[in-house]
Amino acid sequence: MNSAASGSADRLQAALAGLLEKYAAPAPPGWTLLLRPDAAAGPHALFPGWTASDRPPGADGVPLFPWRSERRFIELKRLVDDQVVTPVLMGRFACHTDGSMLGLAAILYREFDLAEWLLGSPIEAVTASIQGAAANVIVRLANATVCGVEAGATLPSGTAMIDRHELIARRGVACDRVVDTQIPQDSVYALTAGGTSRYTDTDAELFGLDAGEVTLVRAAFETLFHVGRADALRQQHHRLAGLVHLAFESDRRRQRLTVEGGCQCGP
Repeated sequence: MNSAASGSADRLQAALAGLLEKYAAPAPPGWTLLLRPDAAAGPHALFPGWTASDRPPGADGVPLFPWRSERRFIELKRLVDDQVVTPVLMGRFACHTDGSMLGLAAILYREFDLAEWLLGSPIEAVTASIQGAAANVIVRLANATVCGVEAGATLPSGTAMIDRHELIARRGVACDRVVDTQIPQDSVYALTAGGTSRYTDTDAELFGLDAGEVTLVRAAFETLFHVGRADALRQQHHRLAGLVHLAFESDRRRQRLTVEGGCQCGP
């Protein structure tokens, strides 16, 4: 981990410690919030799950799924759970990055978890076409919903993530973006002689952190507050790693592949 990343990790850990103290939340001793898994970190290490998508997290490591703490996805899930849009027949997911933080495998890891978590059903079949750092994947869930995933790590360096998630139901359509909006919007734009600066503060208790940092700290807080979820998170991590591998295998074989073994969806 370079010095810049280390400094960011220290800042996030301090923010998490502040939340735990504010709410007098019980937390196991020796917890550590990392930007990627580290065997020397000790017990109760928390880290973004996609950074270890190619290996198990270890007995004490806890993978995090920060997107589940993002308001737009929480609201999408509520629309499904409360049957405001029902029954969901199709999902249309797209996620594109510059590859610096999220490569293609990490994007698929994220989108597969979102599909299972939002729709409350495990993926049972995968059909993938992959060209370099771009992929088109069709997954079928156990509840018969079909979801198309467009993924790519091909944006120019320094470009922010561009993603969109749409759920199409027999009654209603739900989307995490404003209608006809492709690029994420910011709350404040400062147009100055020195260039354009953008600001979006999404959490009053974590003021100053960007949206990705906020969701990572929130995910870590929820995990430490509800320590009983750790095993389920590890199981979902193992499942997602297998689904990503299956997608690449599907492309190699040029065929639809069925998920084998148990089908446990994350909490």
